Formats: sequence, structure tokens, C-alpha cells
Amino acid sequence: MDFPAFPPEMAAIKKQTMEGRAPLKLAVVIVNYCTPDLVQDCLKSLVPQLSGLNAQAIVVDNASGDHSIELLEHWLKSCPAGFSTKIRLCASSVNGGFSAGNNFGMSQVEAEYYLLLNSDTIVRPGAISLLLSRMEGDRTIGALGPRLEYLDGQQQVSRFRRRGVTSELIRGAQIDLVTKLLKSKNTPIELNEPDQELDWVSFACVLLRSDIVTQIGRMDESFFMYFEDIEYCLRIKRAGYSIKQELDARVVHLRGGTSSVKKNGNARKRVPAYFYQSRSRYFLLLGGRPKLFAANLAWCAGRILRYSKCLLGRAPGPSISGEWRDLWIGFLSGKKGTNKKASPYGNQVAQS
Repeated sequence: MDFPAFPPEMAAIKKQTMEGRAPLKLAVVIVNYCTPDLVQDCLKSLVPQLSGLNAQAIVVDNASGDHSIELLEHWLKSCPAGFSTKIRLCASSVNGGFSAGNNFGMSQVEAEYYLLLNSDTIVRPGAISLLLSRMEGDRTIGALGPRLEYLDGQQQVSRFRRRGVTSELIRGAQIDLVTKLLKSKNTPIELNEPDQELDWVSFACVLLRSDIVTQIGRMDESFFMYFEDIEYCLRIKRAGYSIKQELDARVVHLRGGTSSVKKNGNARKRVPAYFYQSRSRYFLLLGGRPKLFAANLAWCAGRILRYSKCLLGRAPGPSISGEWRDLWIGFLSGKKGTNKKASPYGNQVAQS
């Protein structure tokens, strides 16, 4: 599949925006959808760390329809001048999802580095300088994430192996023994697992090189939300760069602040359809409909293993309502887009 660079209309916006000015060192893109209060808290933690840097925060409102822009404009008027000049508000005419919002934000200004930052984050002191220093010191790094944590400092799993057929078996089973036996295929990588090659990091906060964005193209806007970070990191690795984490850089992630997927999953409620649509697209890109079919079968096999615990008189544990049905609805409705190749990532990536 050919992933285009910024389209002509985006390039034109860039040229107009940057005419007569040197590129920024860093542009921080924050996509807002009905979370103006979270954006304010995020900016309060971020902007002081941009002092002394040729940097700017680009806040993209993804057609919230809730007066987010007006509320943020009013708030900025009450902020000190040195604070507000580091922030630029932009409005998208449509809510195209996470990828589209970030692509729009990156198109607004030319920069050496782009930091994609969720609105439901709080940047710990020193995190920005640590990320930039690490990226500047190692040209092999294509995407760099921080250590994500909760407000109390407890770590979040934010680095991962790629999703594949075997990891879907693990996810369906949710049995400790199965997870331990297939640990090398389990998606999450704990911080206490040393010397693990990372396939992707959470895009709740990630630093990207602009030249790599130009080289591999923009984020795939066919993913409304979820799985776009995995797919993009696989493209980065395919281009010969590595995915890393700077664990000394710490960022709080208030999980679920921007989407109902994590909240519904934790509460075992039905997850929005766009999650399964994105999942289907991801596996279709990896290996077409046979790969997606194998992933669904693996998940179902894992779920059968889980319910076999009932034969031993043990409860199978909670599950997300209607998940098995949503997987197959996604299979029937999933589209691979314009890709005519079985896998744009090569055989190595397409393996389970």
C-alpha cells in the first residue's frame, strides 16, 4: 500500500504558515474533542517546558461542536502573554478521528520534531527536554515515547510487541498460564522486561522526526481511533528506524479521558464499533482477509479455553459484552482500502 506524504492542500497550508519564518524546533500537537478542561490542564503542565525553545503547542479542535474553541480562546485571554504566545488554536471542519486530527495539526506548522500529545495528559517537569535530548542523540530512533504513569506515579504499560494472531489467542483466553506460555507473543511489555525490542509505543505521547513523517507519509486516516499507532510504528520500523522509550521522561496519562473504549472495557461494557473497525483494518493491512480471519479464530479459540474453566467448576471471569459478535461484524464490514498487496510490511511483519 502506498501511504502518501502530506497532500497538496496540506503542503500549501504549511508554506503559507511558515513563509518568512524558520521552522520550529518542536511542534506539540494536541487534538481536542469535547475536552477543553483537560486541554487546559495539559497546557499548564506543558507550556512552561517550552520556554527557551523555538516551540509551539498546536491545539486542534476536531469539530467538537461544544464551543471548545470559544472556551479555550477565553481561557487564553486570561493567561500571561508569554504563556499564550506558545499556543495556537486551530479548528478542523470535521471530526476525522485521531489520525486525521494529528495530521491536520502537523500540517499547520513546519518543525524539526513533532510531539503528539493526548489532551488527557499531564507532562511531568523535564520530560520535554529529556525526550528531545534522547532523540537528538540517536539518529536511529524514529519514534520515542516517555514513561506513562497514573497520577499517583504508578506505571502504565505503554510499550508493546505488535499484535498478531497469537496475541489474539492470548487476549481471548485471558488465562495466566496461557499468557506465561506464550509470553514472547504477548502484546504488553512490562518495564521490568529488559532488552526487549519494541514494536510500538503508545501515541498518548510520542516524539516523531519530521523527516521520517515526510519519508513514510502521514498517519492513516482510515483508522478513526486505535491501531493507528501500531500501524504507524510498523511503517517506521520498515523504513529502518527503531522505536524506543525514554523512561526518565514521565507523563501522566488519565486513561479514558478522550475515549470511551478503555472506560467501557474496564466496566465490561460494549466497546464502540470504531475500535473493531480499526482492528479489522489493521489485520487486513497485515495480511488481507485470511490474516483477519485467523486472528478472529484465534481469539475465539482463546475464549473457548477461558470458558472451559467452567468444566472445572471455576468461574470464567468477566468479559466485554458482545465482543465475539463485534469481531465478526468487523470482519464482514472491514475494508483494506486501496492496498493491492497482501502485506505492505513484508513477510517478517506478517508472521503471527
